[in-house]
Amino acid sequence: MINKKIDLLQISTLTFFLTITSFILFSSNIIKISKSDTIISIIISSILSLFILKVILSLRKKFKLTNEINKIFITIILITLFIYLLINITNFIKVSFLSNGNFYSIIILIFITTLIISNQGYKEVASLSLILSFIFIPLFIINIYGSTKTLDLTYLTPIFTNNIIDIIKASLLLTFYITIPLLLLLFIPYNEIDNKKKQDKYLYLAFSLGILTIIIEYLLLYFSCNIEIITSYEYPFMLVINSLSSFLIFNRFSYIISFYLLFSPFITLSLILTIIRQLKLNKYILKIQD
Repeated sequence: MINKKIDLLQISTLTFFLTITSFILFSSNIIKISKSDTIISIIISSILSLFILKVILSLRKKFKLTNEINKIFITIILITLFIYLLINITNFIKVSFLSNGNFYSIIILIFITTLIISNQGYKEVASLSLILSFIFIPLFIINIYGSTKTLDLTYLTPIFTNNIIDIIKASLLLTFYITIPLLLLLFIPYNEIDNKKKQDKYLYLAFSLGILTIIIEYLLLYFSCNIEIITSYEYPFMLVINSLSSFLIFNRFSYIISFYLLFSPFITLSLILTIIRQLKLNKYILKIQD
């Protein structure tokens, strides 16, 4: 008999990708505010996001199905979020990979792809996230290995050199970026998850691995070039990818390796469309039971 429930590894990898989605797309906004103290902002944001995740996991156990007004309101918010992320990932792909590509052709291709992915349901999106994680891990390790060859400790600067207000502002902004995708977990029915007793532990672990990935990515970037250059780029993570091309073994494959950066935004867009579909089908309720 086929198990139609989402297993722990699937929901965990989905949570992992949701955690890192926004930092990949909007890291420049954080770095421009906190500059060389970005690592402090990431640490503070991680703690704040962990508390919010705890609230999310607590609330989702009480979610059920309800009135049309709430459904319409949530759907409008989700459509707005989808459009915002769609425009940003399209811009990311155009700037980083297809500089000569047509913006509208890319956006249509992404929309159709995510529409197809979302056609089946939550389990299928979670299953895809698990499959992509097996591709993500080796590419991420290759990225780390290749990038360490160009690291320069002379870029290390004293911490707390910036205004504390800017550090806090960057922390709050990053917390917002991290937790907005994580809120999507509220819409995945709790009863559709296998082994519910261990679910929270797995999701906390997935979140922690997501934060660790963000920290590693930032440190690779931080020790690759000075902060002035980093803040001048719209998508600074591509500076790390570009450093791979200096090695003969990675020269032709550096952009292929960088495809792992696209996984999390695609998963997030697909999940948003899946939720919108399910709301339209009137399958879930958006009210907390008494």
